[in-house]
Amino acid sequence: MVKQNFNNDQETIYIYTLGKFLILHGDNIVSESSSRSRRMWEVFKFMLSNRGKSLFPEFILSSIWPEEDYIDPAAVMRGLMFRLKHALNVDENNKSLSDNLAYTHGSYHWDEKVKCWIDYDEFESLVKQAHALSSNQPDRAIELYQKAVDLYKGEYLPESSFSDWVVPLRSYYHNMYLESVFTVIDLLKHKQAYNEIISICEKAVNIDYYEEKIHIILIEALLAEGLNTRAKVHYNEVTSAYYRDMGIKPSHALKNIYRLINHENGNFELDLSIIKQSLRNKEASKGAYLCDADFFRYIYNLELEKSERSKKPVYLTLLAVTGPDNKLPSPVYLKTVMGRLEEICLNSLRKGDLVTRWNEAQLLMLLPDLTKEQAVKVLNRIESRYLSKYPLKGIKLHKKVTPLQHLDSDIDIF
Repeated sequence: MVKQNFNNDQETIYIYTLGKFLILHGDNIVSESSSRSRRMWEVFKFMLSNRGKSLFPEFILSSIWPEEDYIDPAAVMRGLMFRLKHALNVDENNKSLSDNLAYTHGSYHWDEKVKCWIDYDEFESLVKQAHALSSNQPDRAIELYQKAVDLYKGEYLPESSFSDWVVPLRSYYHNMYLESVFTVIDLLKHKQAYNEIISICEKAVNIDYYEEKIHIILIEALLAEGLNTRAKVHYNEVTSAYYRDMGIKPSHALKNIYRLINHENGNFELDLSIIKQSLRNKEASKGAYLCDADFFRYIYNLELEKSERSKKPVYLTLLAVTGPDNKLPSPVYLKTVMGRLEEICLNSLRKGDLVTRWNEAQLLMLLPDLTKEQAVKVLNRIESRYLSKYPLKGIKLHKKVTPLQHLDSDIDIF
């Protein structure tokens, strides 16, 4: 798929980081994603992201894995770097990216001996060129901005989502992407090129669905093109998703758009097929819903009333993380563990189950239409999946279950 976007040749090495990590050398996919090679590729990503810096082994390891302690960091790094260089040497007769990983005076650094094409370099270059031309050559600027926006496929190094060191770079490129989207849209508005604006917004929505401004611009462009029904359907999809996923009601800006839609339509919608389409979720959920604590509390009370009427049990479950001494682990390690636990919960529960981060160390889940034994099995399955993927180092996992109707009868599971 990548080769369709760029004219890859047999000599150039291509590195992709925006939306997915991938290294291509000719027809060879150099990067790997297996669990056995994950650690060495994390080192490569860190080295790539810190080009121009001298990096001591202790700094590299503590930045990537802050929760771990190493007796001999230099030896650990030598082992990881040996494996990494071996993986990068796809052709012993030619230079490879391994030549760029240099070691001098006790530190590692990126040495540009072998030229390579990196997507974030190209992305940043296109944005800077477009910005410089936006006043005097708007058409050329639009062309460059559109190339940059197309190049941004998603977050920087998304596979490293639990790594704190990635966050500043991820935010930097994401903000640059949004600024580019809004700037090129402003340039296109001057030309009244609403079809192009619609195209850009539809791609941007797939990348950044919860950026409200993109939805507002998209709806305005749809109305400008006379696509009033599409505008109304999109408004209903967005506001439903915001309420469902985050418990957020339409903002003043979205309400103003709604009034504009009704003004453009000139009447109320009487076609039930369109109303049904508006009510339907934009994308069916594949698992449980993650929501904030306020929305969880709201649904909790609805489920409590429904359960009292129907006499069908609904179970509230708790997963809590502490150290072995029942005190909280370090904030950085706790954040990592809770992120991993949240991800496993969402992938282990059913459609309609509800999950919330109650506080920094607790997850609550609402499980309707289960027996007590089934609810206990759910928590045990989550724990088992966590242990199979991550070590339970320095933490203790607490599990509890209680029916909504009897809050004084929670069940500890050990």
